[in-house]
Amino acid sequence: MPEANNEAQRFHQNLIDIGFGEEMVSRCVLLKQEGRTGELLLMLKDSRRDLLTRIHAEQKQLDCLDYLVHQLNRGGRA
Repeated sequence: MPEANNEAQRFHQNLIDIGFGEEMVSRCVLLKQEGRTGELLLMLKDSRRDLLTRIHAEQKQLDCLDYLVHQLNRGGRA
């Protein structure tokens, strides 16, 4: 993908890189264009919280997997 070379393109690309779908990207772009920074920040903070919750859940799964592998490597019971 070509590199974004202006602020609007960089903002748009960053939203895609975050993992936002096209609907969410469009909403964020519109809020920014309309100067509704407070609403945009709230949406981004909510998305960050949701992402962090998913990360924590997956970290717990990873920890359980690591524990299981460790127990099996020790010859113990899982």
